[in-house]
Amino acid sequence: MDAVRAAAKPPELTPGHDGRIVADITAEWARRHGRPFQLDLTGPAGGSYARDPGDPAAERLCLDAVEFCRTLAGRAAATGLLTTIVPF
Repeated sequence: MDAVRAAAKPPELTPGHDGRIVADITAEWARRHGRPFQLDLTGPAGGSYARDPGDPAAERLCLDAVEFCRTLAGRAAATGLLTTIVPF
């Protein structure tokens, strides 16, 4: 994404390829923090994910899938569950 942004080109994301990568990253993120959440990721690589979403302590998040991944990689400011780093 950094190269795409530097070249001022639009990203070419697909649900089948990039969505699968985001799903794997999300699963690792959920495993690492182990807390309840409701996550809605937007964009072509997005999707909806949850662990115990009915729990009153569940954090509710909605953001772009690419920004979610950038945040988990430590490339954007984070708060709450998004401070759980996933190296990839």
